[in-house]
Amino acid sequence: MSQEIKITAEPRQITTKKVLKENRKKGILPAVAYGAKVKTMHLWVKEKIIEHLIKETSAEGTLFYLVVDGKEYPVVIKEIQKDPLTDKPIHVDFHIVSLKEKIEVKVPIHLKGEEEVLKHTGGIIDFPLREVRIKCLPKDIPTHIEVDISQLKIGQAITVKDLPQQNFTILEPPDTIVVHVISKKVEEVVPTQETAAATPQEPEVIAKGKKEKEGTASSG
Repeated sequence: MSQEIKITAEPRQITTKKVLKENRKKGILPAVAYGAKVKTMHLWVKEKIIEHLIKETSAEGTLFYLVVDGKEYPVVIKEIQKDPLTDKPIHVDFHIVSLKEKIEVKVPIHLKGEEEVLKHTGGIIDFPLREVRIKCLPKDIPTHIEVDISQLKIGQAITVKDLPQQNFTILEPPDTIVVHVISKKVEEVVPTQETAAATPQEPEVIAKGKKEKEGTASSG
């Protein structure tokens, strides 16, 4: 279950691009909060708060409480827009939710027992599905889903249907592979025309050298 984290925001009037740019330089980001039965709110939030949430939580899969003018709203972060060059947040969308209605969010998967697997198999851990979509009440959103892989052997896998589901429903296809262990052995590569063409011609040179020596010996 997510711990209660409060985010303080200030009301924002519709502003110009110039004001938005100036505030972003000051570390203040534009945001919007919307939801059923609530009028859309345009807000300002501190960049350092959002960066902290990105670093310390599953930002888009955590229940927060947005504080505006002293009133608290239960929210999840719907989207964090980032600058394509700096990767810093530039805008945040908050979705105001009802604590009595189930919602869909994404939560990360954390692996347990990686060292044991590597030690007793000597294989490689392939981890293609690192987060899953779930449906649950806001208060039941887990911070993450832990998967114990310590007993996996080469060729074995854990799929979505093997994941624990407590107070939530996973929405991914049940046979989707979450993590599996594969061998380190590299399959023998069959030479193609390109690789054959790129192969050094040293053997031919050696062969020519042999013929020359044989010819010299026979002539002597």
